[in-house]
Amino acid sequence: MRLKIAIVLIITGACLAWVLWGIDFSQVGDAIGQADFRWVLPVFGVYLVNNCIRAVRLRLLLDRPDISFKEMFTVTTIGFLAINVIPLRMGEFVRPYLLLERDQVPFGTSLAAIFLERLCDLLSLMTMLLLVGWLVDLPDQGIVVGEIDVFAAGQKVVGTAIGCGLLLLVGLLIIGKPLITFLVRLVPVEALKVRVEKLLVTFHTGLVGLVRRPGAALAVIAVTAWLWTNIVIATWSVMNGFEGVPARWDSALTVWTVTITGMTVAPTPGFWGAYEAFCSAAVMLWGVDREVATAFAVTLHLTQFLFIVCLGGSFLLLTGLSLRNVVEASRKTASED
Repeated sequence: MRLKIAIVLIITGACLAWVLWGIDFSQVGDAIGQADFRWVLPVFGVYLVNNCIRAVRLRLLLDRPDISFKEMFTVTTIGFLAINVIPLRMGEFVRPYLLLERDQVPFGTSLAAIFLERLCDLLSLMTMLLLVGWLVDLPDQGIVVGEIDVFAAGQKVVGTAIGCGLLLLVGLLIIGKPLITFLVRLVPVEALKVRVEKLLVTFHTGLVGLVRRPGAALAVIAVTAWLWTNIVIATWSVMNGFEGVPARWDSALTVWTVTITGMTVAPTPGFWGAYEAFCSAAVMLWGVDREVATAFAVTLHLTQFLFIVCLGGSFLLLTGLSLRNVVEASRKTASED
């Protein structure tokens, strides 16, 4: 665990060094100070709508109409706060834990729903990578950040993740229990075999229930497309606030696609460093000065991060929960379930 955290911190430091090396901070400050925030402030409304969409999508995947929208919204806001501030994506277990404790949703069922949720997001990202590759005139050498070709690396990582995810889903649906037995045998620690088997059985049960509802599947695809379209719109809106940054559909799509790909390839804590490095590199494709591109990247990131922290923190206070305690309890539940 310490080695993983050290690696993540090294990646974060490298990304920050790439962004900040030789930059004129006074020009970055001037660019932010001169920004037209009438275009920036509306994005908080877009983020609020997206948080509602995420809550609706998770309820669709869980098939739990008895859980109120307010409850699902609360779980979603706290869960995404944990995802964004806890290293190594350890916050992913917070939503399943809260759903188990507050609404008696089996932990494995929630994991199955969130697995499908992430698979939908990855498919959306792959679609955007293909769209940008087909419709946008990119440099022949690609988009290189710190010697990483963003598009090549992104397509490999996302494509591999989608392939493995689909292979697991199809295997569980077609083979079922024999596959679970085989996977359990691969666990090297005898004491963990029972826990892994229990988790996979619950996951399989939840997965079977989800795929038997094609109407819900179509609705999930529709709201996922809506969610990602909204983020591109928010990116376009902030672009309008910075002089010299081209606010067009193709530039907004490209900038967000490169940014989210970089965050996927290099998932730093809070995505700091990686977000700014990849976002500013994408903006500079249109000849934007480095300082202005960095100012835009920092502003866009801050709007998203502050929204998540403020909204998630507010719901933590309202529910009387401690983020640290919730994260620790969720990890413990994951290891025991």
